[in-house]
Amino acid sequence: MRATLHSSQWLSRDVREVILSPHKSLNYRPGQYISIARTGREPRCYSMARAPSSDNRIALHVRRWPGGSFSDVMMNESRIGDEFDITGPLGAFAFPEGAGPVVMLATGTGIAPFLAMLESVLAGNAMRPITLYWGMRNEDDFYARHVVGDWTAQFQHFRFVPVLSELGSGYVQDLAAREIGDPANTHVLACGNARMTDDAFARFVTGTEIPVASFASDAFVPAKDGSDAAETGPDSEAKSAVRLFINGQCLHAPAGETLLRTLKVAAIPVMSVCGGKASCGTCLVELDADWSERVPPCSRTERNLLSCLPDTGPLSRLSCQIRVTQDLDGLAVRLSSYNPTTKEFSV
Repeated sequence: MRATLHSSQWLSRDVREVILSPHKSLNYRPGQYISIARTGREPRCYSMARAPSSDNRIALHVRRWPGGSFSDVMMNESRIGDEFDITGPLGAFAFPEGAGPVVMLATGTGIAPFLAMLESVLAGNAMRPITLYWGMRNEDDFYARHVVGDWTAQFQHFRFVPVLSELGSGYVQDLAAREIGDPANTHVLACGNARMTDDAFARFVTGTEIPVASFASDAFVPAKDGSDAAETGPDSEAKSAVRLFINGQCLHAPAGETLLRTLKVAAIPVMSVCGGKASCGTCLVELDADWSERVPPCSRTERNLLSCLPDTGPLSRLSCQIRVTQDLDGLAVRLSSYNPTTKEFSV
């Protein structure tokens, strides 16, 4: 659909908030994103930074990046009333259902989807501890600190932890890993640069004996030419989609989620009981032989479970423990026998 630029303001020296008015109703869940472009130009993708509102306007946080094909347009060329092409809502990044503490890990403008989530859920989750770790290079970069500061004062169950890399504070995932108290009941969300989300996945899922209750991420994938590396969220499909071959059929999926989550979002029937903890073994897949050495190795937990399951071999893996990244573009797996008529896999 088309959308009109309603307003625009600087939030910091490098980040600008852009308010758009879509020409049709855009019903989205906090955490999702849109693809946006000027007609005839390459699209970029940005997460909505505010919860849905009655005026149907959406807010995006655009980081200035010299030479960036989209950020330069927003900073230097766009005027109030200009129109853009948008597609969405997209993505499955969302606040986790159920109980248990929630840990949010953000770097840079990766704070945007968390702002939308927090605006939506804080008042209704008074008994659920929520901790936000936000990493920036220096104090002036925390462009939404006044907002999260107000929430900290208003909601006792919400905690904000700023992490400054220039002070040697480490990384958000490092601090969260040290402070996490009950990983088996904690839900972790990560949004920001791909290095952080990949490391967080390893720390909280594959590289620990006690995985967290659930893990979801939204990696900021840079454009192939690197032009918008600091500004882009989950990039356009042409640049960041990962090709997966499921029983010989090609599926284009965004990077960042587990293979299990990706299959579910694509409406491919696959069983799962434990929610990604590598404890039930129902989300079993078989890797194509060419991928046996290219997929990251099993964690100890996954390896132990596979050894106990019947009819497994060296190519057997749990789809909940494989994270879809650009390195896995072309990954081929099999899910038992597929019936093209019913579009179901037999178990």
